[in-house]
Amino acid sequence: MHMSEKITIGIHSASWTEHSRRVLQGLLNYIEEFPNIQVRDFRFSSNDPNLVGNPPWAGKVDGAIVSAGRNPGITTWLKRGKVPVVMASGDLIDSGFVSVYTDVHSVGRLAAAHLTEAGFEHIAFIGYQKSDGSKRRRDGLSDELTKRGIKLKSLALKEIPVDSVEEESDISESTVEKIQQLLEKSPRPLAVVTLNDVLAEFVAKVATEMGLSIPDEIGVLGVGDSERARMADPPLSSVHTPGVEIGYRCASLLHSMILGNTPKETVFEIPAEQVSARRSTTGWKRAAVTDIDRAVNYIREHACDGIRLKDVSSAVRIPIRTLEIEFKKQIGRSMGEVIREVRLERVKQLLESTNLSTQRIAAMVGYSHYSYLNKLLRDELNVTPSQYRKQQRRAKSELE
Repeated sequence: MHMSEKITIGIHSASWTEHSRRVLQGLLNYIEEFPNIQVRDFRFSSNDPNLVGNPPWAGKVDGAIVSAGRNPGITTWLKRGKVPVVMASGDLIDSGFVSVYTDVHSVGRLAAAHLTEAGFEHIAFIGYQKSDGSKRRRDGLSDELTKRGIKLKSLALKEIPVDSVEEESDISESTVEKIQQLLEKSPRPLAVVTLNDVLAEFVAKVATEMGLSIPDEIGVLGVGDSERARMADPPLSSVHTPGVEIGYRCASLLHSMILGNTPKETVFEIPAEQVSARRSTTGWKRAAVTDIDRAVNYIREHACDGIRLKDVSSAVRIPIRTLEIEFKKQIGRSMGEVIREVRLERVKQLLESTNLSTQRIAAMVGYSHYSYLNKLLRDELNVTPSQYRKQQRRAKSELE
């Protein structure tokens, strides 16, 4: 296939979940660079695929990005589509399919650091028996906690609640009892890390119904940093997973495969980079309580939205001059410097992990013109964006 010929990529995932929407966003970011690529969305419900017929994209696309678990017969079903497939998940990494997923050790490192800093010395993991990704995430967390002298307790459930557009699945009493037993028998305060945010919300509900205080007796940390985590009561701390970066890498790999290239590897892990801390692990007592804490949090969350100092001032309801003086006194740097730091880290990550243009990256970090981005890198790193990208890729290839 020629580089300029029209290419159709299918995406097959639970499109109502936040992770799938992020993966789709990464795919859309990628195709902005390639006008000859179009996307078709083949959504599935919890009853599909039935794995009897052909995949819904068969005969309609040149390749597909798929999020799917290890269902019996899944690999045979995927091959019946007769086009290259890249998995945007980690449950089929030993099946020969190219897979892109969140690096398990990065999740373990972030979770271990966050929970130990919050004061938890007893930590458990609750996952899913049928998920290889769950087992690897448990092992990654266990390795990181071992370095800190903490032994991980773990519980693998036969069933877990699912994020579905249909009615919530009923969870059996025996599953609830297993969670209750873990919470009852473990020393407190206990932090529970779960496979995902849906399970975290369920564990928090069980703990609350047992009369346990969150987070003073039980801390809960999810994975995914989804809307459900933010809407839960209490709001759930969660490891933010790199769905956009996963989608972009899936698209890049699939595009190359459609053009006839075979990847040197089949497993690609993208690191998670932060924990979104909320009340399920930090609580009211340890949450940000000062105006300066709130200003710093606001900057971290919105620096790439193109905010100005007056926006920070409005958010914390303090006159801008008063805020500037107090901020510099407590943090040691000005608000403008902290905004630049947050933007710089995001720029570096995008230059390292994507092929997005300078103009596109500038817009994604809140700059109205790419010249501001060029100036940022010249001032801070003494390089142009293209020089930084080349340096990082050269360094990475030397390590491989």
